[in-house]
Amino acid sequence: MTANPAEDVQGPFLIGLTLNIFLYGVTTIQAYLYFTKYKRDRLWLRSLIVILYLAETFNCIISTYYIYDVLVTHFGDEANLLTGSWVFTVDAALTGAISVVVQHFFAWRVFVLTKNKLMVAAIVLCSLASLAGSLSGTVSLATNSSLSLLQSHAIEVTIWLAGAVLADAIIAISLVWYLGSHKHLYPKLNSTINRILRMTVQTGVLTTIVAIIDLTCYLTVSSGFHLIFSMSLSKLYTNCMLSALNARGTWKYDGSSEFEVSHGRSRSVAFQAQSTQLDVFVQAESHQITDANDGPSYSISGLGNTFKRGCNDEEASTNASEV
Repeated sequence: MTANPAEDVQGPFLIGLTLNIFLYGVTTIQAYLYFTKYKRDRLWLRSLIVILYLAETFNCIISTYYIYDVLVTHFGDEANLLTGSWVFTVDAALTGAISVVVQHFFAWRVFVLTKNKLMVAAIVLCSLASLAGSLSGTVSLATNSSLSLLQSHAIEVTIWLAGAVLADAIIAISLVWYLGSHKHLYPKLNSTINRILRMTVQTGVLTTIVAIIDLTCYLTVSSGFHLIFSMSLSKLYTNCMLSALNARGTWKYDGSSEFEVSHGRSRSVAFQAQSTQLDVFVQAESHQITDANDGPSYSISGLGNTFKRGCNDEEASTNASEV
């Protein structure tokens, strides 16, 4: 312990709270974008986002209350600095619960996409183990509230964070494996699939790295330095889920390179992903061929199987079909 007890726990907690509130602002923006852009999403999914946002709001409120209570209300009370309140213990359980909800959401996406029950079961088991570790740690802190003994809960914290790391790794690997192995089925959409792969890896790696750093600091540093990372862990999970949902609007493929100018034809292809569903739209434009001597003109409308003949110029019609 240092000469000032607040440097061991409350100092890192305050830094982590600052990062936590910053990420809460990012979460608010992400939630606003989601609810204004995807109003037709399923009710259960929109309800889940509301629950997560309320949980993150509650997390910020109780964390701010704790740091104010211990540093302002009980200013100069050294014994209070070394004692964790109910707020301190609830934060661990709330972080574990939020991470599990997000991991189960991604497990559902993996199942819808791959239909691999074994892979989904591995994600769920690791996620539940992580939740059990966080709840066990919460109970341990509640029964022994001395913050000087934070490192005595190594087993619970290791199960909590190691389970989260394994679940995140399996999610990222399964999605990358499936999309990568099926790219050959959509040769014209490789660039779009590559963007999805990059986003999947980036979001999965971010939470994995932070959890590993958190666990490493907890096991190797005797003070509460790990709180800097554990405080922001729940916000990272929520933002990963929201960014994955909001990114659907950018998963579009522009087939401008497919323009066949020499044949007087243009073709555009748009690719849109809704959750794990791929929709491909093909639009074919009709074209008009007019004789140089003002002879008969012909208009051909693609995909509509119509043929027109007339003596006067007519406007080309457009007919689109959805595949």
